[in-house]
Amino acid sequence: MKIGLVGEDPNDTSSIKNLLRKKYPKVEFINISGGQRGFRLDNVNKTKRVIESNASRNKINFIIYIRDMDSHEHDKVKMTERVNWFNALDKDSKNKGILLLNIHELEALILADIDSFNALFNIKIKFTKNPMFQVEPKEFLMDKTKKHSRTYHERDAPEIFNKLKIEEVIKKCKYFEVFIKAFEEKINA
Repeated sequence: MKIGLVGEDPNDTSSIKNLLRKKYPKVEFINISGGQRGFRLDNVNKTKRVIESNASRNKINFIIYIRDMDSHEHDKVKMTERVNWFNALDKDSKNKGILLLNIHELEALILADIDSFNALFNIKIKFTKNPMFQVEPKEFLMDKTKKHSRTYHERDAPEIFNKLKIEEVIKKCKYFEVFIKAFEEKINA
């Protein structure tokens, strides 16, 4: 099975690929975003053309659309904006997609398994809150590591996600648990 990944940045698609590969080793994950990054993804017509071309060429079974909400889960305006974006793209791919909407940012998933992050960075960050409630989790990690021998940068995410325990992330991050259930329905259909 081949699954396309569309994300705001190659670090995001590589990170999710590294995390999902642990639980689904027989699935091939392929970045099909092309040059569409960040806010450029909001150009639905251009993004559609890039996705359609790459999905067809790679014989993709379905697509995971990865976006940061950059807000909390109760922000109806942002939620509607992201869901409408997803729906506009997904309808043209014959509803072959699934949305992974990161509450705040992708780094919330790192906070869900802070022990793996700590082991990799040789640091002792204590984080016991719900990762979905941490405003600006990327900045939180940068701040907590800024005086340390290794500082967190976005480019570190794929390496970190390769070390995260996916079951821990599922257990501690509700939106990721919901995503995994939907993902498993898709791959088992």
